[in-house]
Amino acid sequence: MGPAELTLGDASLITATFLFTDIEGSTNLWETESQAMRIALQRHNALLSAAVERHHGYVFKTVGDAFCVTFDDASEALHAACQIQASLAAARWPTKSPLRVRVALHTGPAYLSGGDYFGTTVNRCARVLAVTLGGQTLLTSPTEALVRKSLPADTSLRDTGMLRLRDLPHPIHVFQLIHPGLSPSLCELGGSAGGHKLTTEPMARFRPVDLYEVPTLPAIIVQALKVLQNPNSDARAVERVIVNDPAISTKILRVANSAFFGFSRRISTISEAVRVLGFTNVQGMIFSVGAFDAFRTERLNLTDFWKHSIATATAARFLSPHVQCSADEAFMAGILHDIGKLIFAIQAEPAYHQVLELRRGAAPMSSLEAERTLFEFTHPEVGEMVAERWDLPARYVAAIAHHHDPQAAGEERAFCALIGLADQAAYAALGGQTPPAENDGERAALLAMLALRPQHWDECLQHLHDAHTDINGFVGAIR
Repeated sequence: MGPAELTLGDASLITATFLFTDIEGSTNLWETESQAMRIALQRHNALLSAAVERHHGYVFKTVGDAFCVTFDDASEALHAACQIQASLAAARWPTKSPLRVRVALHTGPAYLSGGDYFGTTVNRCARVLAVTLGGQTLLTSPTEALVRKSLPADTSLRDTGMLRLRDLPHPIHVFQLIHPGLSPSLCELGGSAGGHKLTTEPMARFRPVDLYEVPTLPAIIVQALKVLQNPNSDARAVERVIVNDPAISTKILRVANSAFFGFSRRISTISEAVRVLGFTNVQGMIFSVGAFDAFRTERLNLTDFWKHSIATATAARFLSPHVQCSADEAFMAGILHDIGKLIFAIQAEPAYHQVLELRRGAAPMSSLEAERTLFEFTHPEVGEMVAERWDLPARYVAAIAHHHDPQAAGEERAFCALIGLADQAAYAALGGQTPPAENDGERAALLAMLALRPQHWDECLQHLHDAHTDINGFVGAIR
């Protein structure tokens, strides 16, 4: 196992890929074929143990015929799952019918204490296993993002969409491993164990597949972001990518020279902007410029969206020194935090008008309440899916997914609380009020999580009021 990243009492918080298995219908088999099951279980245990050992997993618990395994490497976990299903399918069984094993994989942080694991990641893996059929292997989107480029030979992943699972407040995006010999009848999910697929929308049409029809960022932006995230890159390497698009280069220099950054001398080259402003600030500019160009709607004016995003980034950067967080990372996460709203706006533009109306109505709703009413998805859930598809760094994905619920963010909960507080500050400073669902109690909870005082909140609001003109200038420069 990898080293613990954070210790809380006797519990160590680690990030791993969990693989859970169990035999379908084992209770009935023990009742009707107990002698054969004794032999079958021994064979089953040997095959699973061999697959786990070969791929460097660690069996931390067995419960009856169920295996609970952790892997440091998600790809090894998927290869182990593939070997399990292949070896079981090839084996001869003493039972009347072959044993069929369901396998579920999920990646995330969990607490290790006394040799066992607990936490939301473990719960989610168990819930996915509960809706898996014997012979199937299901994995969640965090795992899929880690393995999609290293699949076992002759396999593929099938997007099964979003699932609502028992006891979980938010849907989970699930994929199925498709491998040779898999029966076509196993390409459907089980619905009898507390899960159901989201196939209908309450008031508007918006499906998971719509996310794959979202316009991608311009190729040059994607390339530039990868260069900026490479620790071995320098300012000239970034410039060599950006200068190939004069229009984008011009906009980035316009932002760099706007009042928002407040430099007295003119920045005349991309490499100079990188050296003066830093890699992460330039990432924020490049993403803003690229997204503004790529994501446009015919009827919605997205100026307010960008003002709010830049204001949130500004607030996060202002508060970051008080919580010992990178100011540049806070700024970038602030820009990205509401990307799910942008996806709603371009993929369901007419219906998204209704979200805006519900927020402005006589009994105004928060964005989350309005989105659940109209779409059954929320912008953090949609934003998380898109951010994973874009291979954004894990810290930014967490901020997008959990800025309204930082307690669910594991080791990134403080960072997500920072972005959540900055989000509220942006609403209060630019909109004149906080959203209805984000009341004084919730703001107090965020302040407490970050060990900040009400004075810090007041100072942040004043900072945003003072920066209002500069924020408008930033938005004007990316248009």
